Amino acid sequence: MHNLPPLNALKAFEASARLQSFTKAAQELNVTRAAVSQQVKSLEQYLNATLFERSGTQLLLTQAAREYLPVVSHLFASLTSTTQHLFSRQRQQQLVLHVAHSFCLQWLMPRLADFQRQYPNVSYKVSTTASTMPNTSDIADIEIINGYGQSSGNNAIGVPSAIQLTQEHWIVVASPAFLRRHAVNSLAELAQAPKLCTSGYQETWQTWLSYQGYHDKTTRVIGEFEHSLLAIEAAVNQLGVLVVRDLLVNDHLQQGELVRIGDWQMPSKGAHFMYLRAAHKPYVNDFAEWLQGCFA
Repeated sequence: MHNLPPLNALKAFEASARLQSFTKAAQELNVTRAAVSQQVKSLEQYLNATLFERSGTQLLLTQAAREYLPVVSHLFASLTSTTQHLFSRQRQQQLVLHVAHSFCLQWLMPRLADFQRQYPNVSYKVSTTASTMPNTSDIADIEIINGYGQSSGNNAIGVPSAIQLTQEHWIVVASPAFLRRHAVNSLAELAQAPKLCTSGYQETWQTWLSYQGYHDKTTRVIGEFEHSLLAIEAAVNQLGVLVVRDLLVNDHLQQGELVRIGDWQMPSKGAHFMYLRAAHKPYVNDFAEWLQGCFA
């Protein structure tokens, strides 16, 4: 155990030395003047040092007290600051989110300001994931993954039921500048165009073309990317045509950075699912309702 002076004695000393008055220190600490005087006396005995010299009603600090005061004041200030930093987060209601990487960047980030406007007292901590499976540990209040819900055996112990947020479709997009240089008006022309894709999906260019009824020859994919975000940026930068889930490019289409090619589409086997882990927290439910409302 640390050999520390009594806390109340330190408080009495710090207030008395700072205010240079036992009476004012007593008023600040909401105790009697006699109690402050007794606490200071006990600290002097503990330290085996004289801290104050009394000259009538005037209270003078000794050299020892002048050297000790900034040390004690710093400790109290540090304790106060650290306590507020560590424990005020609970009062501020910090929402912990674990979100699919591309969904976070392409969809959630542009819309978080709306949630902030509606719930200004809720802060948030965000981490991202590329996994199609929910985490079995309690790492977040809400987890949003790009996966297949419970159909892949995700009903593990400790994992809540999946709430499907979206019904998504695979479409083909390209940048306006790319389309000015390449004629892509038919499935045959699309099959021969420079193609981009995101790795890891069950749906490929071949399955998409077959779904449209096209079974002839096609050129190979020229650019395959680990994340949808990278594949979308490649399309924006005129590198080719991209087969992509519509949710991730809706904003790009509205802003004119990308153009949808034809009306062809294919239902996605996967979707974005929300796993609600802390429904007992009101602000967690607020976020869940806000999120679902965005897709209503």
